[in-house]
Amino acid sequence: MSKFRRTPVLLTSSILLLATVPLLGWGCSSGSTTAGGTKQAGASGAASATPADSSGDDAQLVKLDFSLPKATGDGSVDLKQFDGTIRVVDFWATWCPPCRMAIPGLNQLYRKYKDQGVSVVGISVDENPKALVGFDKEAHIEYASLLTSEQAEKAFGGIVGLPTTFVVDRQGKVFKSYVGEVPRDELEADIQTLLAVR
Repeated sequence: MSKFRRTPVLLTSSILLLATVPLLGWGCSSGSTTAGGTKQAGASGAASATPADSSGDDAQLVKLDFSLPKATGDGSVDLKQFDGTIRVVDFWATWCPPCRMAIPGLNQLYRKYKDQGVSVVGISVDENPKALVGFDKEAHIEYASLLTSEQAEKAFGGIVGLPTTFVVDRQGKVFKSYVGEVPRDELEADIQTLLAVR
């Protein structure tokens, strides 16, 4: 191939790479959405700690009346078993660094609140289940670790970035949602707010 023919290929490759970079950053952006669906972001880029009222009529109701396969490949989990609990549902992927960094904090929340009516559910969007099986064991994920489906993503109104984390109240309404990295302390504050509601 001549030098002149390679130049457009390199130029095209560079343009595609530059066009992709903002999309990757967007997938790791931080922010939270209240029960009313309004996105919030902290001034420093961290997720906002402003709690939302989950009792509003405009809160998104999530119906999880289906099953998802376990990440370990041995069967599936009926999501109805989590009905009536406060749920932290985290959509993630093994190739997403902020997703991987969130696992220890989610494990801590699971251990601390599992006996108080709180469920933590990780839903992987990975396309290769075999890679996920190995990662699941290596990362020591203690909470329910499942594989996504189109039905699961539609139930939450679609997933626009990773990680995407939803805090769902006992009635199945989305209390808060976050796109991007969210501090464990913020999720814990959401859980405590919902635990105080009887």
